[in-house]
Amino acid sequence: MLRLFVYLCIVVVSTSCIPLSFAPNIKTDKVKLAKRFKRDLPRQYAFIFEDPKEADEFFTFINTKYKLPGIDQRIPLWIDKKPLHLNIYERKRTTRTLNLVPIFVDAALAAKKDDSYNFFSSFYTTRKEKWFIILTLSDLSGKDALAPTHPHQAANLAFLRALQKEYVNTANYMEAYFRNMD
Repeated sequence: MLRLFVYLCIVVVSTSCIPLSFAPNIKTDKVKLAKRFKRDLPRQYAFIFEDPKEADEFFTFINTKYKLPGIDQRIPLWIDKKPLHLNIYERKRTTRTLNLVPIFVDAALAAKKDDSYNFFSSFYTTRKEKWFIILTLSDLSGKDALAPTHPHQAANLAFLRALQKEYVNTANYMEAYFRNMD
């Protein structure tokens, strides 16, 4: 019985993958400190969601919707008749795993002095990348408008959720511009 348990443990370990880094799973959106999401971001609360579209699509959407000349930082907005500045960041996070089976196969081939002992070296690790949009809001005095202590945080979050929904559901960004005109 002990021998069976040892064999079972060897099989489980040898067919497993060891995660080296994780990309978060954000189903809809998340509000958290941007610096905790990615170190190069400001120490400010951010509205974060996974970008289902191509790179720079959100910038194009915002610039088309608000008829801006191609800016991506300190975009002026009015939410509930209060002026705010929107900053947009696009970052990728990677999930990497170490695959043990190809390593063991190559090690076994190397032990046999076979010439193809590095045959599976490209399968040692796997990578999956996800892109995220990180939005920060600040009022004219520079205060974080997404902080839990901000008096208008709920209205700001509602606006950003509506903006995210519009971005995901819009294929032609001129539609967003014309909706903004109404």
